[in-house]
Amino acid sequence: MEIKNYYKAATLQDAYQKLNEHSSNFIAGGGAWLKMSTSDHETMVDLSGLSLNLIEEKEQTIEVGALVTLRDFETNSSIQSLGKGYISTAAGQIMGVGFRNLASIGGSIIGRFPFSDIITPLLTLSIRLIFYPEGEMALEEYLKSKGKLTKILTKIVIEKENGKGYFKKVGNTVLDFSILNIAIYKGIHGFRISLGSRPGVGVLAHEAMDYLNHLNKIEDSNMDQAVELVLKHVRFGSNEAADESYRRELAKVYVKRGLKEVLS
Repeated sequence: MEIKNYYKAATLQDAYQKLNEHSSNFIAGGGAWLKMSTSDHETMVDLSGLSLNLIEEKEQTIEVGALVTLRDFETNSSIQSLGKGYISTAAGQIMGVGFRNLASIGGSIIGRFPFSDIITPLLTLSIRLIFYPEGEMALEEYLKSKGKLTKILTKIVIEKENGKGYFKKVGNTVLDFSILNIAIYKGIHGFRISLGSRPGVGVLAHEAMDYLNHLNKIEDSNMDQAVELVLKHVRFGSNEAADESYRRELAKVYVKRGLKEVLS
């Protein structure tokens, strides 16, 4: 990979104009995964001078700047309060502290990385992505979108909701990519179940969620049925880390375990 030019933006408008001057220009997040790129680029646009590294708690929401590091995200008291701490737990399982001091929450989302340990639990919350010069998009909608992003992600807005969450990362070691990650959240609007590193990017298990959310009382047999719906409708695959059958077995065990946890 070769980057011909570096440009530090003075304003968001300045950054937006530079980004769209050339098809290969791109926004620098934390830069943690640049080494994975094999493409050459004309210009890297740096947003570090634009105060996008702040977390602000409001009455109904938590606003997280796109350049907030994963470490600051993990240790922030407002984030730690979400779902009894499961979002913070997930962030804290991403590589080591040194890495999390570099990687940004915005870069982690925009990259749509299939191995992401933070996208999976974030999907279980109500989250809006805010872009410059205009527009917003639900996280799930963005993950399904295709093509190069020509707008700039400035912040993510998390709707606060009382509830309890669960997160499980399965990997060979703490510094390995996930073989599978699973997040479950039960709030006032019901259950949300997400699976990532399947090996694809995180997805919501809508059929299982709908089934559980229409029940007045949830018993063990209902949890078993929800697990079967996950296995039927969520796509699993094989790669060098694990084969499909192993991931399905992991999902079978940890989805039910997670349901029990959020119901306790």
